Amino acid sequence: MTNRIFPVTVVVLSAAIATVAASGRAGWTNAQLEELRSMSLAELEPLPRDPTNRVADDPRAAALRRGLFFDTRLSSNGHVACSTCHQPDRGFQDGIALANGVGTTARRTMPIAGIARSPFLFWDGRKDSLWAQALGPLESPVEHGGTRAQYAHIVAGSYARDYEQVFGPLPDLSSVAGSAGPVANRDAASAWSALSTAQRDDVTPVFVNNGKAIGA
Repeated sequence: MTNRIFPVTVVVLSAAIATVAASGRAGWTNAQLEELRSMSLAELEPLPRDPTNRVADDPRAAALRRGLFFDTRLSSNGHVACSTCHQPDRGFQDGIALANGVGTTARRTMPIAGIARSPFLFWDGRKDSLWAQALGPLESPVEHGGTRAQYAHIVAGSYARDYEQVFGPLPDLSSVAGSAGPVANRDAASAWSALSTAQRDDVTPVFVNNGKAIGA
């Protein structure tokens, strides 16, 4: 339960600190204000190195992440980005009961402020790293609804320079279908099965590296 509450708590707490500091309202003692400040994200110790993501602290990966996070092309309908549900001006959530991606999900959008400090991700804790969590929605039929081959092509077409500065040369994707992946969509799954092992081994690392950049 603590892990599930953590993202909501830090958003509410940060808002409370900002409100109190801005208002200067009588009734708050210096000790109380100091206690609130001590619970702010800004007061936490630096994060330890992520042993599962060598680019987690790389500013070049973070720059790539900014593009990917707001890119609506990373969806099956061209209208859904990570930021569609994780809206920066709403504490990185959307304020509605059930998230709306390319479809309607079964759960509320999780606020992600300070989420790098949570040991488990998703409401049910089924992922244990930011980069692995980021990959799930991309292939979910009701969230982004796209495929890993689609995303690899977008990276190669629009982010090649930034990607290669962080992860090295992109593979040749010229013979890879525009939409293919091990997903629920029958056509995309069939196209994935039709790829050779070598082609699938070219696409999947690009897809995984998208997640590692988003987690940076």
